Order: sequence, then C-alpha cells, then structure tokens
Amino acid sequence: MEEYVDVVIVGARVAGSSLAILLGEIGKRVLLIDKASFPSDTLSTHHMSHVHYLAKLGVLEEVEAKGLRKINRMRTYIGDSFVEGPRDSYTIIPRRSHLDHVLLSKACSYDRVEFLSGWSVRELFYDKDQVSGVEAVDSRGETKTIHASLVVGADGKHSNIAEWVQAGKYGAHSPLRPVFYGYYHGIEPLIEPTTEIFLNEGRIGFLFPMEPGVECLGLEVHPEEFKEFAKNPAKFEETYQTFYGMERRLKHASLQGKIIGTPGVPNFFREPSGKGWILIGDAAHSKDPSTGLGINDAFMQSFLLAEAMQKYEEGTPWKEVMAEFKVKRDDRLMPGYRLTLDYIQSMRSWSKNEEALFQSMAANPMVWNKIIPHLPDLLKEHSADVPELYGSVEGEAKNFGLGKE
Repeated sequence: MEEYVDVVIVGARVAGSSLAILLGEIGKRVLLIDKASFPSDTLSTHHMSHVHYLAKLGVLEEVEAKGLRKINRMRTYIGDSFVEGPRDSYTIIPRRSHLDHVLLSKACSYDRVEFLSGWSVRELFYDKDQVSGVEAVDSRGETKTIHASLVVGADGKHSNIAEWVQAGKYGAHSPLRPVFYGYYHGIEPLIEPTTEIFLNEGRIGFLFPMEPGVECLGLEVHPEEFKEFAKNPAKFEETYQTFYGMERRLKHASLQGKIIGTPGVPNFFREPSGKGWILIGDAAHSKDPSTGLGINDAFMQSFLLAEAMQKYEEGTPWKEVMAEFKVKRDDRLMPGYRLTLDYIQSMRSWSKNEEALFQSMAANPMVWNKIIPHLPDLLKEHSADVPELYGSVEGEAKNFGLGKE
C-alpha cells in the first residue's frame, strides 16, 4: 500500500504532535506515525513552564481542564533550611498521557492530518541522495510505503531516523545521573502549590504538584546508586523521608503505579537537517532532566521549524532556511544546555561546615540585611564561566521590576 503526503512525522508526542498542529493550520498533508498507542505514559520531566506554547496551539484550556494546579512559587531546600520565592509566570505539571493525548487529538482535528498508531518505521527510502519517504509496519506485519517531500524525526533521543541519516552529533556528553520518579496520592501539601527542590547529599529531589491530591516525586541520584534503587524501589521513598518535613508529609501518601527510572539521559546536539529530513525534539537535542526544560524545548523547536517551512513556502531557498533554523535553534538551546551541564557536574554533597553555616545564616535576618545588596555581584563573580546563569536570573528579575527604580 502506498500513500503520498507533504510531511511524514515519525513520533507523535510533544514535538511531533505540536508540529502537526502547526502544519495542519496551514493546510499541509501530514502523516504522524508512532509505535505507541495513546493515551500512554512516557519518561518525562513533566515540567511545563512555558504555557504560552499551549495557548498558541489552542490546547491550554483542555490541558488545564484536568484540574492541574497553577504553580507560582519555587522552594529550594538545603538540609533543614530552605529559600523560597515567586516565579514570574505559572507552571503546570501534566501527566504525559494527558498532555500527549490532547496534542494528538488537536492535530488529528485537521482534515489533512492523519495518524498511524502502533506502527513502526523500519526504513527510509531515497530518490538519489534525498530522503523521499518511509516504510512502516504494524504488529500484524502489514506494511505501508509513504512518499513525502519531508521526513521529520521526532522519535526521541535514541532516534532511528537520526541513525539512518547519520546525523552528526556535537557538544556531546555521556549521561551524568540516574533519575527515578513516581506519582503519589495524599502527600500533605504546602499552603500554595510550589515546586520543591531538595539538594541533599549530592542528590536532587523534585516535588511537582499536579492535579489536587497528586504529586510527582522525582529523585536524581549518584551513578553508582542506580542498581540499588532499581532493584529496591522502596529505597526511593526511604530516601525521600530523609528530606526536611517529608517523613510527616508522606505518612498518609500512597504510590500510584510504580517507580520509573533510567540510568541517565544522553546530552547532545544533532545536526538538525539534511536532504529530505529534519530532526526535532529529543531526536535533535537531549540533556539531563534536572533543569526541567525538555518539554519546553520540544515546543520551541516545533515552532521554529514551522516558521522556517513558512519562509520556504514564501520563496526563501531551502538551504538558507535550514541554515537559519539551525542557528536560531542552537542560540535558543545552548544557554540552557550549558547551565544544565554545569549544574549537574558541580552538584556534590555539602560539607558539614557549609551546611552548618547555611543553617545558621538562613535563620538570621541580620545576615540577609547585609548580603542582599551584594548578591548580584556575588552571583556574577561565581558564575563567570557560565554567564547564562546570571543572565537568566536578571531576565526573570526584570519581570519583577528590575531596572524600574
């Protein structure tokens, strides 16, 4: 069986479905293909801080209709002390089964967008040296040949499309830290929905409020601890109970489902395009999940690509369009990439002296009265090798009124 479309998108989760929505809006004939069935879960950072993407795609109201709490604050714990503050915009934490299903449903609402669920792309085919389509197979062995002007790989960090076209990697770093997470019911909440980060013994704990009564607990551990946590899921909760206040807050909580984990996430950029093919989402760029940027990065790439394809339709040469797409993509993604690698590579256990002094300082208003005027210069000095850190803080501070004195 043969089919002819404008664009084949391999992978129908955040990156693939959002691109299909944008292309559906301009009347492109699109075929989405995914080996998974939907709704279904997938390994994820969950953190959706750039909700304006959902608004632009026309799905924000439906995503939030699940009862997701709007998170306006962030708290960071060191030992038994913490610092907390507001964010300049709200965050939501949707389950991927819900988010991906909403996006896919929106994409399929366009007459010229189709979806093949439970199908795997097993090879590309070429017209001379240009990718011109894919061959797909379902679980029963039925095959389809799909001809397309463009094949988009949105098939994840271990992308088959990227491997088949031999997309070059750059800026690569091996996986740094194992990550585990689970969904919990009945954790005692804070007064306001707050993202909570626990920096403890060189590990990072994440508490993400989802819908009322449901939290996602995450834990990034030392590489040598992966096997221990994977073999003994009870270790996850035991570790969480050592964090400040969590033994009490977990007393009446229950795990829904099971703890999900990975030994680590690869860090890289891939060349985003070639003759007849493009990569987006994790297939094009992957990094440690500790900074929670993955979903936002996927949306950003889809919007950039749709913008590039529109320029091509208006007459800009394809080679020029793709060169500009790569520059814009890397300019947007590189600061977060550098920050993430620096954050994880510098993460360590605090010394007894450091923790003792912080505990003392955190509870002393006279200390903060002296420190606050000097914090900007202190941060600049100690982040000179990653200036993006100060830049990101300054950018958010402007939304709180920086520079208006």
